Amino acid sequence: MFLNGLKAKSIHKQIDKQLRKRDYKPSGAKPVVVALLQDSTKPFDPASLKKIFKILSLSEKDLVVLEYVKTMTKDQKELPALFSEKQLGWKGVFKTAPLEDFKKQRFDILISYYHSDALALRAMTAMSNAVLKIGVSPEMESVNDLTIHVNDGQESVFIKEFEKYLKILKVIH
Repeated sequence: MFLNGLKAKSIHKQIDKQLRKRDYKPSGAKPVVVALLQDSTKPFDPASLKKIFKILSLSEKDLVVLEYVKTMTKDQKELPALFSEKQLGWKGVFKTAPLEDFKKQRFDILISYYHSDALALRAMTAMSNAVLKIGVSPEMESVNDLTIHVNDGQESVFIKEFEKYLKILKVIH
């Protein structure tokens, strides 16, 4: 218990360090690669994802999805698109290569579609190398560049606001 608290504190320090360094600068280029970070218990509706592809003029291959699960089963450990708190080490180091790759990969947009306050989700969002970070949770405003306040299941509202703000930010035309 005591060590878990110290570990969490070391992760929070790394998150704060990343947030102090963060400075959103629009690239002015059309988005090419988009990432979706979500909680597996309340995933983004696949039909709605197609609308996002249409807005961004992208195909499904241009999307990288990473899902958070509270506890991982033995079968799930082999899936690179899933992660849990156990794969997050001291000082925010991710213990698997796919997670480190996701963290380091340059995404034009990272959509953090979750409301849970899981430390692993917060750490991945904060440490991601995304140009523009868009989230939905009011509690996560500090780690996102843009927060669109919507409840679970309101993908259509999210998409409408997503498109509106991307036009305002001149990410799309």
